[in-house]
Amino acid sequence: MKRLVLVAVVLAASFAVASPALGAGFSPESMTYPLDGENRITDSFGDCRGSGCSRSHEGVDIMAAKGIPVLAAGDGVVTWISDAPSNCCYVGIDHGDGWMTRYIHLNDDVEDASGNFVPGTDGEGWGIAEGIVEGSVVTAGQLIGWVGDSGNAAEGVPHLHFELRRDGVAQDPYQYLLHALAVWSGTFSDDDASVHQDNIEKIFARGITVGCNPPANDRFCPDRNITRGEMAAFIARALPLGATSGTPGYGDVDGHLFEVAVDKLQTAGIAFGCNPPDNDSFCPDRPLTRDEMAELLVRAFGYENPEATDFFTDDTGNPFEESINKLAAAGITVGCNPPDNDRYCADRQLTRAEMATFFVRSLDL
Repeated sequence: MKRLVLVAVVLAASFAVASPALGAGFSPESMTYPLDGENRITDSFGDCRGSGCSRSHEGVDIMAAKGIPVLAAGDGVVTWISDAPSNCCYVGIDHGDGWMTRYIHLNDDVEDASGNFVPGTDGEGWGIAEGIVEGSVVTAGQLIGWVGDSGNAAEGVPHLHFELRRDGVAQDPYQYLLHALAVWSGTFSDDDASVHQDNIEKIFARGITVGCNPPANDRFCPDRNITRGEMAAFIARALPLGATSGTPGYGDVDGHLFEVAVDKLQTAGIAFGCNPPDNDSFCPDRPLTRDEMAELLVRAFGYENPEATDFFTDDTGNPFEESINKLAAAGITVGCNPPDNDRYCADRQLTRAEMATFFVRSLDL
């Protein structure tokens, strides 16, 4: 009998940095879960396929929304891959010692500027991650593509067809996938106790954050105050902003880690200075306050307050009051003093974990 497992939000764990050596110890018992988002596993290995049950199903279908990231289940080398958009989209990874995993029905639709997939564009997109080509060395948990409905799944629902093979013979991966789910504990080592962990994982999956302790980046520092520079980087990664203008920007970001991100925000009209009335500095290392966050998010996402509602009692006269009300009208903030939530606490600084949740609301992740 076919079994179903409902999975909430599942994000794969580690992103190794060393190049793998084939045959160095891949085992299906320790593989990384191959999807990075909400999904449902179906134990469909061996089911009838084709007219009159002419063939059997040689993998497991993992149902997920189009565009969910697909990750390498283990270290290895790409040896089987689509060679043209007309043949899109699949990837196969050789893990050594006879083991291979295959990832089929990757996305082949075009995505518009808002992140929506355009109907009727089957075969026009490319659902394999940049840099993934035949011969690519990949590590467990590395992004290799995105869920779609390419190939003979075009008339069905989006899903990942996942295969596990040993010496060319298909193996049932279902129990191994369940084990991969059971051992998952999150991308970062320091946010397990945070109520914002799920949202931290969501913005990590979208490439909005990469961690707080480079080069390892295995920590998120959830309780640390987010700086204006970090906020600029989050926005620059979240939105398809153009190149910088090339003209001199804020004087205090020259050579800064987030100089490019700040310059992109300034070019797009999102950034604002920190030293009125001159506003020729950005203060990238200064902690971000809740009112500044409101102004940046409204400039970035274009929220409005059509009823001109005044939501809070404590922001009268604040230079960003209008944006605070727009943020509330959009449902991105509900206040800072539950259950009344009639105050906004405009001058309060934000933690990185809190900002993750605001981004998830803003992007409707």
